[in-house]
Amino acid sequence: MKRFIFIILLCIAVSSVKAQTNGESKISFATTIGTGLSMSTPSSTPFTWQVLGYYKLTDRWSAGVGTGLSFYEKTLIPVYGSVRFQIGRERKFTPYAECATGYSFAPSDNANGGYFMNPSIGIQYPLKNKMKLQLAVGYELQELERLKKHTDSFFLKEFEEKLSHHSISFKIGLRF
Repeated sequence: MKRFIFIILLCIAVSSVKAQTNGESKISFATTIGTGLSMSTPSSTPFTWQVLGYYKLTDRWSAGVGTGLSFYEKTLIPVYGSVRFQIGRERKFTPYAECATGYSFAPSDNANGGYFMNPSIGIQYPLKNKMKLQLAVGYELQELERLKKHTDSFFLKEFEEKLSHHSISFKIGLRF
């Protein structure tokens, strides 16, 4: 099912690419920082920093890749693909919708990363030198596994704990 959806999205993206440009660059970059309101147990408030590269498919659609750092109870390095849709024409406050999905890697020895997903809606405001300020609100899902140890006077126990963090995410960043 995932392959089928990916193929459909790829066909739509390829069919909507324009062959000519009006002198405007088709490649842009963005960086964001963010946090969130945790909705899962055990609760862990995330802090994220992301760097993305976009390729402009049409006037409204962009696709790209990104990475960064996510800090939960463990540090994770997400690597993901992102699709962005600009809602309406370009104006002073331009709304957009974006969905990023991928996998996070854990640099720690006693943790494994997992599935990452972050759909969001936001608004961008133009600044000087073609830079744009972005504000976004979304939902973030981050799965990970970690090794837990518990000691008491009789036993030393180690077990693997699978976590699925759900949070309402808030991001601010620059696109250039």
